[in-house]
Amino acid sequence: MSDSSTIHVPLEPKVRKQFTAKAKQLGFDSAQAYLRVMIKAAVDGRRIDLEIDGWGEPSDAAAERLNRAAEDAKKSTNLSGPFTSVDDFMKDL
Repeated sequence: MSDSSTIHVPLEPKVRKQFTAKAKQLGFDSAQAYLRVMIKAAVDGRRIDLEIDGWGEPSDAAAERLNRAAEDAKKSTNLSGPFTSVDDFMKDL
């Protein structure tokens, strides 16, 4: 960002600490990164929903695919393992 500006926002230390923790919980490396994404979205007229509640529930179709893949993995007979060394594993490949 060679052509950028800095915005200073005074915050109480407790609020800053909580905001930084929230940003990291959402996957951002810093509070500043979180703010950059939200500011850019606001300027572009987009709304970004980063709430954690409700994440992780696949659709019925996705759940079916995941379950099918898990069953296929359990049935896999490509390898004769279990193996006690990397060399034995590599020979079996």
